[in-house]
Parts: sequence; C-alpha cells; structure tokens
Amino acid sequence: MALTALFATFLCLVVFPLASSWRKPGDNRPNFVIYFPDETRAESLGCYGHPFIKTPNFDRFAAQGTLFSQAHVLHTQCAPSRCAITTGRYMHVLGHRTQTHLVQAYEPNMFKYLKDAGYTVMWYGKNDMLSQDSFNLSVTNWTDGIGAARGKNMFDYGEAGYYSFLNTPDDTPPDSQSNGDLHMITLASQFMSNNPPEPFVIWLPTKGAHPTYGAPKGYYDMYSAEDVHSKAPLRPAHVKNKPEYHEGIIKYRNLTSFNDTFFETINAVYLGIISWVDWAFGQLLESIDGTPLEKNTAVFVSSDHGDFAGDFHLVEKWPGGMDDILTRVPMIVRIPGGTKGHVVKEPINSFDMMATILEMANINVTHVHFAQSFVKQLHGASGDPNRTVYSEGGYLYHREIEPFDPEQSAAYSNPEKMYYPRGQDEIHDGIPRCIMAKNLNYKLVYRPRGVSEFYDLKNDEKELTNVYGDEKYATVQKQMLADLLQWMLETGDVTPLQEDPRGLPKPPKH
Repeated sequence: MALTALFATFLCLVVFPLASSWRKPGDNRPNFVIYFPDETRAESLGCYGHPFIKTPNFDRFAAQGTLFSQAHVLHTQCAPSRCAITTGRYMHVLGHRTQTHLVQAYEPNMFKYLKDAGYTVMWYGKNDMLSQDSFNLSVTNWTDGIGAARGKNMFDYGEAGYYSFLNTPDDTPPDSQSNGDLHMITLASQFMSNNPPEPFVIWLPTKGAHPTYGAPKGYYDMYSAEDVHSKAPLRPAHVKNKPEYHEGIIKYRNLTSFNDTFFETINAVYLGIISWVDWAFGQLLESIDGTPLEKNTAVFVSSDHGDFAGDFHLVEKWPGGMDDILTRVPMIVRIPGGTKGHVVKEPINSFDMMATILEMANINVTHVHFAQSFVKQLHGASGDPNRTVYSEGGYLYHREIEPFDPEQSAAYSNPEKMYYPRGQDEIHDGIPRCIMAKNLNYKLVYRPRGVSEFYDLKNDEKELTNVYGDEKYATVQKQMLADLLQWMLETGDVTPLQEDPRGLPKPPKH
C-alpha cells in the first residue's frame, strides 16, 4: 500500500534513524540516486549544446561525471520505456508495448535485484513501471506525488489551440512544496539527511517536462519565441516523406491555423520547464554534495523519452514516433572515483543503466537481458563505435490502441480531455508497428505497414530528408535491414534460466 507524504516524512525522520544505518563490515557498494524527469529531451539542455537555455546544475554535474551524447530510449511512451529500463529487455520479448502492461511479479527487474541484495529501495514519484504485485517485492517504501505549477489552458474549449497543451503563466513560487516534483525531492533529501540505512537506492521519477506547457513563476517567461526563432530554430512543418502522424497530430489537434511564432512560444515555455527541472535538480544535489554521502553515492540523470515541443509544428510525443527529439534523452552519470568531464559519443540504449547499476552493486544477474554495462565508460573509456541501438513503437492489435484500453478509455472518450484528439488519430489513422535501428552514421525506421525512414546522419543531423529507397543508399539500407532481421531473431524471446526436473513428480496421496 502506498505511503502518504506525511507518513513518508515520519519514516524519514523517525523510523529509519532507528534502523541500523551502519554498513556491514566490508560492504563498500555505492548508494544510487536516479533523477528521472519525464519527457526531457537531450538537445534541450545546455550541456548537450543548446545555445541559450540556462541549465547550470545539469551543466556543472556533467562536468563532474560522464555525459553520453547519444543515449536512446527503447520506446517513446512512458510505461514501455520504463519497463525496458528496469528489465533490460526489448518490447517484443514480453510485450510491454502499452501504458498498462507493466512489469509483473514473476519478471526480474533492477529494483528487485537491489532489494534482494540488501539495498533499501526508496521510490518518490510516478509509477508507469511496476505492476501492483511487484511493488512489495521490489521496493522498500514508496510515495506518490508529482507535478509543478502549470497555469490553465490558454484557450477555451472549441477554440483552435485548445488541444495544443499551451497554458497560461502561473503565479505559484518555484520553491513551493505544492509543486509535487519538488516535494518528492524534499522527501528524498530528508531521507538522505537523517542517517539513512545504507546502501540505498532512491528512484525519483518526476513529472519533469511533461505537457501541459506551463511553468512556475519566473520560468514561464524566461525565454521568448524570438529567442527560439533567432538562436535555436525549430524543425519546419510539413517535411516531405515523413510518417502519417506528422500531419495527423496537426490535423486532429486542430493546429493547422497557427504560424511558426505559436510553436516557437510552445518551445520557449518547454525550455522554461526544463530550467525549473534543472533548478529542482540543484536542490537534490545539495543533499549529497559536501556531505559524507558524496563519497559513496552514484547519481544518474536520464528520462523516459523526449517531446516534440513545437518542432515540426507538433506537440507532446507519439507512440510510434522515432524522431530523434523523442528517442534521444540525457544520460549523465557521476560516480565516486569516476572520470570527470568525459563525453561518450558512441550510442547506448537507456536500459544499459540497469546493467551498469547492477554491476556496480556486485549483483549477479540471473536473467537473460540485452542491456550493456557502461561502467568502463564512467572511468574514461570510449563506447563501441560499431554499436547499433534500437527503439520500438506502434501497435498491431485492436486492444493495444489506448482508446480501446478500458483502463485508459476515459481520457480518450471525452472531447474536452486533452488526449481526445490523439485517441481519434489512433483510431482512424492507426499507429503501425515500427523498429528504429541507429548507429553513428545512419538511422533506419522500418514500418512494414507505414512510411519507413532512412537518414544520413552525417549530412542530415535533424532528420529532415528521408532517403528511404534512394539508390544512393541502397547498399547500406539493405545491410541495415538484414541486420534488423538478425537482431530480431537473436532477441525474439528469452529462455528462463531456472530449471525444471524432467521426471514425474511424486503422485498425490489418496
């Protein structure tokens, strides 16, 4: 049963200090703090090259550790991405393709490994990962409460723009504990500041930069449409040979009448949210830096997926979208004794975090997974220049489509709800299954029942020219398609490592 915020605070201040907070002799395993703000795309952080955003805490943190410049998620929806992160398995292995098929109690996951190995596992924020039966097996204590001030819809129902997610400014102070994300960070900080039982894991999955587009006081207007227009131009709308959803989102959300300035405004507000997320991260670091915990605590920063945030005249994300602004997320890690200021240019998948954390915790992984540890990179090594990373999306069966999921249908059936147009888009236009394969030079998105994509990343970093089927790239495209078949064959299922006796059991007694 989930803890209330009040009870969680009581545990932090009273109960845990009474527990044994001294490590067992010889136990030098690090603590782990994982800051995981939702819908945060990599290119919108200063340390990832954004030309004007203010993210001083992320930037300073990156200088203290390792930044992975090409970290890509396994799916561009919250739950499937998170399920992959904690299991180290692709969507197609056990079908974690939807928002409501979460990690089951019988499935191995990173948090269960850590708890079984003696870690105190603290969870502050949203779920979208574990089934209810998994929580007691995987987590020591958890509490729910996320969000930050967002204002109200800038448009009335029925007006064009109502479905844009753009909100009005909000007068709530940025440091108000009514901002749920900050409150979760405060609870985590209280836990760490009060003689916590070690080793521990803190998982902080906050709302982050998830729409609606609005921000606490002082952050909403931090940047302007003109800043975006002149210093960080958006990707244009109506790019040729893009998948159907590029036009579908504009159509169903009734955004066809708006010009570039409107979407630049959306992007400016999104950047304001990111700056608040950065400020909140600074509050978390204050609980670690300069304290004894700094010497034995590894801190990870990442996200479940990105956001269109006005690029292509699009908003939010798309379950079958493989655009770089959706798949590419921050992955910044600082570990005790790690290399400072290291940048890994080679690609990784976000579920590599699982393999890395379990290796650092000296835990023997006993299930088949496909994540690759990047511990060596945290000590200065380069990545694998020949690695291909993958992401999956889309649906095949009627029930997979969110408007037909009984658990979510209410959000898609009421025209006044923000996800109503997306539901209509899913129902009428569909979301064909797809697989993305990306290496340092090329990106392939294969859709057997939709528009496939191929990009020459050396000459088209923003993915504006789809050259799928172009004779110039025929050889490399053919090879990547062949590699995709091999990858699917080699990862299509997993064999459980536990063994069953082949003989008959003893007959029942009568």
